[in-house]
Parts: sequence; C-alpha cells; structure tokens
Amino acid sequence: MKAFQIITMALWITPIVVQSFLAMVMVHRKLVKIFPVFFSYSVLLPAREILLLVVRNYPNLYSGIYWLSEATVVALSLGVVYEVIWHLVRPYSFLGRIALGAFWVVTALALVVGLIMFLSSNPSGQTDPLFEIIVLAERSVRFLQACGLVVLILLMSRLGLTWQHYAVGIAIGFGVYAASDLVLLELRAHLHKISDKTLVLLNSAAYNFAVAIWAVYFVSHRPRSRTIAATLPNTQISRWNEELSKYLNK
Repeated sequence: MKAFQIITMALWITPIVVQSFLAMVMVHRKLVKIFPVFFSYSVLLPAREILLLVVRNYPNLYSGIYWLSEATVVALSLGVVYEVIWHLVRPYSFLGRIALGAFWVVTALALVVGLIMFLSSNPSGQTDPLFEIIVLAERSVRFLQACGLVVLILLMSRLGLTWQHYAVGIAIGFGVYAASDLVLLELRAHLHKISDKTLVLLNSAAYNFAVAIWAVYFVSHRPRSRTIAATLPNTQISRWNEELSKYLNK
C-alpha cells in the first residue's frame, strides 16, 4: 500500500513540475504567441492540481473547482486540436479548408450528442447531467486526439513534415495519452479487466509519458519554430493543393 501511494504521488508531482518548467521555457523562447492554447493548457493543469491540493479538506469546494476546471480543460484540449491542425495544414489552403471544416463538423456532432443526453437525462438520477456532458465531451476530445495522431502518422511523408516541428510533438503527446485513456476506460468500464486503482495508476503513467514527449520537444532540443511552409518540400499534396486552389479561384 505504501509503495502504491509513493508511486501515485510521484506520478502526480512529476507533471506539475515538468509542465510548469515547460511553460517557462515557452515564455523564454517566445513560443506563447505561436501556441497560445497549448501554453494555457500547460499553465492551467499544474495550477489546478496545486489549488485542489490546497482545498482538499473542503469537499464541496473541491468538487466545484474540479468540475469547473475539468470543463475548461476539455475546452482547451479541443482548442489544442484546432491549433495543431491549423499549424500543420496552414501551408495548404485547400487541405486546410477540408481539415478545419471536418474538425468543426465533428465538434458540432459531439455537442449535439451531449445536448441530447442532457435533455433526455432523468432529473431524479444519481448522476448530475452536467457532469455526464463534461465526461462525454472529454471522451469525444480524446477520440479526436487519437484520430489526429493516426492521420498525422499516415500523412507525415505526404505533407513533407519531419518529427522536428513543435506541432508534431504536441500532437504525438496528446494522441498517445488519448489512445491510452480510451483503451484503459474500455478495459475498466466495459471489459472489467482492471481495477479502479490500476486505472488511475496507468492513466497517470500515460499522462506522464505525454508530458515527457512535450518536454523532449520543447526543453531538450530546439525544433524549428518558423512556419512549416518555409521548410516543406514540393510534395505531391503541394501540387494537388496548387491545382485545386487554381480551380477554385477560377
């Protein structure tokens, strides 16, 4: 039991320290204006954990802060998805329209499903409908992040991207964590293969791994921070984008 508590504490403290340092690195390297949403996310998460530690003896206040911050985290996570997509497809105007359009369509569908669940929920139920919506939104964002990682890997060579771009590192970190979170939830909620303690431990470990990925990109070395458009080769997608843009502008 003591060993479990030590591991849990270490997995809780590490992201707070690393993300706080990561935020300072982004300020120092003038990356806040380039990735403002990811910076906000990196500041909010450590601040929330510290605040929750301070109010841990006040259950009602703790619950209110947790769920309010969780809704904010979900919104920021969705914003990071948009931010990464925008950075990666910005050089391709036509592809950008498709990617961002698909992003908003999927987001709208998730909101509609959440609204339907809220309106059809039983007021006398034990679970607050608002909490259900927040959890659903979180899972939807996780799904988007996981899909984004798959699409990114498939299109790396086509888009002329390298692993040295900050946006790629952000996408990899979120994608790995999102995929792990979805798998762990399925193992616990539906297959009942793991316990609640194991779920918490593995989920925390997955998030630590994501934070480690971001640290490698933002702290350990200096990926190119200039626009991707300045470094992209003349890929096949570049030619497609040029031809389609000419066609649309006729």
